[in-house]
Amino acid sequence: MKKILLFGSTLIMALCMCTPEGRKQPQDFSYQPDYKQLKVDTLRLKQIDVLLQDYVDKGIIPHALTFIAKNGQVIHNKTFGWRDVEAQTALEKDDIFRMYSQTKAINTVALMTLFEQGKFQLDDPVSRYIPEMTDQVIIPGGDPYAPKTRKAASPVLIRHLLSHTSGIQGARQPRGTPARQYDTLKDIVVNLVQAPLIFDPGTGWNYHPASDVMAYLVEYFSGKPLQAYLKEVIFDPLGIVDMAYYYDEEYRKRFVTCYRADSTGKIAPVEMWSNVPRSPFESDRRLAQGGTGLNGTIEGYARFCQMVLNYGKFNGQRILGRRTLEIMAKDQLAHPEGSDDSFRFGLGFQIYPGESNRWEVGNGSSPMVSPGALSWGGMANTDYIIDPKEDMIILLYTNRVPDTLVWEKFLNTVYQALE
Repeated sequence: MKKILLFGSTLIMALCMCTPEGRKQPQDFSYQPDYKQLKVDTLRLKQIDVLLQDYVDKGIIPHALTFIAKNGQVIHNKTFGWRDVEAQTALEKDDIFRMYSQTKAINTVALMTLFEQGKFQLDDPVSRYIPEMTDQVIIPGGDPYAPKTRKAASPVLIRHLLSHTSGIQGARQPRGTPARQYDTLKDIVVNLVQAPLIFDPGTGWNYHPASDVMAYLVEYFSGKPLQAYLKEVIFDPLGIVDMAYYYDEEYRKRFVTCYRADSTGKIAPVEMWSNVPRSPFESDRRLAQGGTGLNGTIEGYARFCQMVLNYGKFNGQRILGRRTLEIMAKDQLAHPEGSDDSFRFGLGFQIYPGESNRWEVGNGSSPMVSPGALSWGGMANTDYIIDPKEDMIILLYTNRVPDTLVWEKFLNTVYQALE
């Protein structure tokens, strides 16, 4: 429902602003959508319910939660299935999900707020701020634990961290030693950046490891712990509650049970935070990583997505400037002649390509999604789309691994309801 604030006898509707194209930018969600004005077919929306309930009934997924808003009006926000299948505890809309790689976009935005403050340039070498950063690249072949290297053709830039094009690999452990446990982000990063790169910066795409370096730079430039900076600059201004790395014990009952499917497709509960990232109920709460570890409600992440759709402003608070988000939505990948041209990635977000590009089943894409839409998701199947062309955000949350094709099919049921 639209918020109406009463001051004396004056009714003040929720704030709005306009995009460069003149589109209104709602500053709060309305839960009383005008389907006719939005040109959404309510009968066809029921295809979403049929699909997700069928997946739950067949035991393919334990639960599902949707959040779809068009022009800030929530057109679908429903629960399906169970927070805990064995206990037959029904899923609730404010339940807390393990978000995994959805953490990345939030930390990317955090670093870009510091870019806007003039703390750095995107093409600054990382070694300017982290002197341990290597300038060596692995020569293909040979012993992976004792690789031969050469000097990199160019330095790792901050831009490369945000687009996963740095060549930074996961830190290697000496052969035969147990995985090292870290207490702080700085501990991880200092070890991480000394390992030789797996390709020259900017020439390839390797997902995830550079995210911790990105997050460390948030701490470096802000002078604050990552968790404190996210709360101060993103969560509190956007009105996002219950999104965090760590929680008091009283929150445990709201956490969705994670499930894993075996080779036959049968799902069973699994402890998803046994090692790294740490349990959200850990007593030692110093470590917060850049690429994983955040947990939260679907409505909380929807607020973040709506802020991006609004060119940086939601809840009456500006997080980023319009031009910054336009830069973030530009493809950063090299596309050598003859390579697969269907995958595009900006600063923190996947970018859906044009409709003429080839699509591959099972890669998280759908030809129904508008070209230029932004997206990504988490390992346990929390996914989102930010679609400026349709003025819409689309989120689907489950906590089940490995992936199913429900996300792609779900997108079909959403877009087919648009008139």
